[in-house]
Amino acid sequence: MQNVWDFLEIGLFKMLFSEVITEYMADKGKRLRATTLEGYRSAIRCHLMPMWGEREIETITFEQVQDWVDSFDLPGAAEKAYKTFRQIYRWVLRRHQLRIWDVTQGVELPKKPTVRRPTLTAEQERVTLKAIVGQPFEAAVLLGAALGLRRCEACAVRIEDVDWRSGWVHVRRGLHVVGGEVIETGCKTKLSDRKLKLPRFALERLRAIRGTRRSGRLCLLDPNAVARRFRAFCKRFSLPHVPMTCLRHSWATISLEHGAAIEDIAVALGHSTVNTAMSHYLQSFRTVVARASDSYTAAMEW
Repeated sequence: MQNVWDFLEIGLFKMLFSEVITEYMADKGKRLRATTLEGYRSAIRCHLMPMWGEREIETITFEQVQDWVDSFDLPGAAEKAYKTFRQIYRWVLRRHQLRIWDVTQGVELPKKPTVRRPTLTAEQERVTLKAIVGQPFEAAVLLGAALGLRRCEACAVRIEDVDWRSGWVHVRRGLHVVGGEVIETGCKTKLSDRKLKLPRFALERLRAIRGTRRSGRLCLLDPNAVARRFRAFCKRFSLPHVPMTCLRHSWATISLEHGAAIEDIAVALGHSTVNTAMSHYLQSFRTVVARASDSYTAAMEW
């Protein structure tokens, strides 16, 4: 019986990349999160199929892959498309035991420009949070602002996740819109499953939002609707506004600049390492370090 090595040597192993994609998605569909699969489908539809769909695996070269990566206008799009391609390509090499050169080795991605995410100051956030009282998206925005939750986490918090006496919130799921359907998933990582304490003003507002309800989500809108309505409301009334994602960064920046330790912020945000938190909030961290240095300088002057 001939094995795959024999087919390769005599040139009979012919497999289109589109066929590989079908196999890969069928295999991974059993194990990956729905949101991860949706991300793969998007990259496959927009970037992989147009370029590689009708190509045979063994005819793809390193130079072609590098030229493809270099052709993207946006570094972020290039990275997403390439990483999806690499994941699928290396999977088929393992699955079919292909004795061919891994053309993804050594591919260089374009350098991403440093982008500082917009954040609100404490005063700006106070203005906006007071203005949205009573709006259907208030609970999600309040949780994002007061606890630094991801948008999907803020929209998924249930009444039963909150200790209504102490203010502790158990963050343990996410809410997503995938293919037009609203689904709940577990936390992004093990560290994302965490308990956080609400400030008093936020707890009081959430008690009012809950009313007499004993169960169910605090915010009844899906994440996309929350983001859309929040943005429109702030624009209509000329309120300080950042995207929902950046409320998380506002929380970290405000906390850091008012004395919180970077280690504590990393834990609260569910980051795996302090380095991750520092990479996101480096500018604020430098502000704190500079202030500490100025204080020391003032104390030591003679």
